[in-house]
Amino acid sequence: MLKEFTTDTITATRQLPAWREIMSDVYYSVDVVRQEPVLRGKIREVKIENLSVTRFDSDQQRVLRTRSKIAQDPDDSYVFIMPQREKMFYSQLGRTGFVAEGDYILVSTSEFYELSCPDSFINYTVKIAGPKLRERIPDIEDHLCCRFPMNREMAQIAICLATKSAATLASSPSIHTAAIARRIEDFIGMVIECEDTSDAGQEKRARFLLRQRISHYIRSRIEDQDLNPREIAARLGISVSYLHRVFNEHGITVSAYIMDQRLNLAYEKLASSNGLRATIAEVAYSTGFKNPSHFCKAFAGRYNKAPSDVRPKGL
Repeated sequence: MLKEFTTDTITATRQLPAWREIMSDVYYSVDVVRQEPVLRGKIREVKIENLSVTRFDSDQQRVLRTRSKIAQDPDDSYVFIMPQREKMFYSQLGRTGFVAEGDYILVSTSEFYELSCPDSFINYTVKIAGPKLRERIPDIEDHLCCRFPMNREMAQIAICLATKSAATLASSPSIHTAAIARRIEDFIGMVIECEDTSDAGQEKRARFLLRQRISHYIRSRIEDQDLNPREIAARLGISVSYLHRVFNEHGITVSAYIMDQRLNLAYEKLASSNGLRATIAEVAYSTGFKNPSHFCKAFAGRYNKAPSDVRPKGL
């Protein structure tokens, strides 16, 4: 069934809060940040069994899936997004960048993220239940946020299948809806599986699980300013040399990964509404930096903006 949402009929001063409600109703609970209260936005949604296919058309905004929103609405899904006009900024799990028209990104609703777009931005989105995609691709987390080179040609076919199916089913319900939903899930799964991981088989799976364990431990100790490879290796029961090899295979050192996680958590804290209550120094110390000046320099080098520029305006 087709549902349409728009801010066109809402008083200008009420458009931003109304849009936050629309976004949370259509997708899941999020913060939407914008300096002006006026916001032009339209969403067309068609549900195909457990899938949600949407066309998003809106002006500039920052969409934040914060820890407080995750706790409030613990949605467990993956969102496959393909911009159709203008490019979109993303940040999740320490990975940041831009997705251009015709490219795609996969994000998890169970982890903090920011997705930011300019005026006149349009994308297509397919939301898939987390357990479904993990059942098919056990290491799906490794494919989040453009981790591997994109499979653009297959993605174009997948989004075409999803949007054409949604358009048809919106006007002509079918007894084959469940089968169509499975085909869309299968095709998006194929897009992800066909990404060039330059690795294969059980060995890849074992290393992925080990990286997950290492990552979880690092994130649990991120406030520890003295966290180091020797301690991590001892805690995980592996040698320091093997720990380094696990990360070197992905073109990053252990120390660089720890720094990425510190900066990612700092970005999350600053971007969330709770970040307004903490000073820059407090955020720096709470994410394992020994002094604020080092933190500000590292942050600017990573995100090309000062920590104060990330604080939300318009919440």
